[in-house]
Amino acid sequence: MHNEDLMKLLAVLGAVIAIIDGILGFDNRNLDGTQIILLVVSIILASIIILSVIIPHKFIALNWIICVIIGIVMIIYTSLIGGVLILLAGFVGYTER
Repeated sequence: MHNEDLMKLLAVLGAVIAIIDGILGFDNRNLDGTQIILLVVSIILASIIILSVIIPHKFIALNWIICVIIGIVMIIYTSLIGGVLILLAGFVGYTER
């Protein structure tokens, strides 16, 4: 398995976990406006990652910089496990250069 394939696998796994975590985050009874916005942003960022793996050159090219930035944003604001996997995918993509 090449580094690019491993990067795509880790990115999709992290994005799926982030989407699940975002959907389950709406189950909280004490949601305020900022939490709802952060959950929606997390789902959108995870969808961008999935679309960039499925449709590589039509949407956004998946590279390590995008994975690192989205991974850090997800770790800070919403999904810890999904963000770590996406961040790890970014580091794997960086070592490919």
